[in-house]
Amino acid sequence: MSNGLIQLTSAEIRHKINHQKLFGVDDLFEYLFNFCKICLTADQKQIENFSYYDLTPSVLLYGVPNTGKTTLCYSLFDKLKREVTPEINFYYIDIGRMLDPALGQSSRNIGDIFDDLKSKCKKDSSVFLLLDELDTFCMSRSRTQEHDAIRRAMTTLMLELDKLHPSKDNKLLIFGITNIPQSIDTAVVRRFSLKKEMQTQMDVTSFNNYLEVLGDTIKYSPALEIKKQLYDLYQQRNLTAGDVKNFYKEIYIDFLCKNVEQSLIEKKIIELFSQGFSTSEHLAATKKELIGND
Repeated sequence: MSNGLIQLTSAEIRHKINHQKLFGVDDLFEYLFNFCKICLTADQKQIENFSYYDLTPSVLLYGVPNTGKTTLCYSLFDKLKREVTPEINFYYIDIGRMLDPALGQSSRNIGDIFDDLKSKCKKDSSVFLLLDELDTFCMSRSRTQEHDAIRRAMTTLMLELDKLHPSKDNKLLIFGITNIPQSIDTAVVRRFSLKKEMQTQMDVTSFNNYLEVLGDTIKYSPALEIKKQLYDLYQQRNLTAGDVKNFYKEIYIDFLCKNVEQSLIEKKIIELFSQGFSTSEHLAATKKELIGND
């Protein structure tokens, strides 16, 4: 669609989450699944309670990059489709298409998107809308350098979120995602009923299970003492699950191209956990650099 609204089929979603098992977020996943399920299946009494609290099925999911926020949303939709209602469809907004330099067009695009999705919900259907990289057009209004089209788009999004009503929009699930929640305008943040952080740290059991899954293809399972060493490094450097997966990706490439021996794999794994790219360290260094330049 020219306004930036894109639909993904169930098959496309399943393809995206194939081999993308999440670790360390079971409690959050179950909580959000239950929240969505309650909203989608609410009876009249529950809807009245929603109205009392002005509760709409809108969630802001935040956390550092490489923690699986988008994958979590895909997985939520897939489970809702299988276990709650087959009449739910997945959409996301292509920000590049939605934003339009023509005067007022970005605002019209957002308005058209919400009108379209609400119309679908009135036809005994449900919608899961993903607003990924929300920070790209919902930055704090104190940032005066933002383009007018972006400002207008943000204002229109807030108005559309304000217009959602628990009594008639409980089947429109909205998930906003951001890596930098502190940069999003406060007025946008408060319009989401739930704000949940995607935690970056796995417990030792989840971590060990994750290593087993990642090491299966290269037939590498670290000894217990090595797992302990890797987990200590994981905690010390505040690595994300995505960081760890990228380490194993590099090992897998070596495995394919060099036919690396098991002893060398172990040495490389320890080296990557000690010195490889850390999302959290990179963010901290970037923040320090920005503060130093102020």
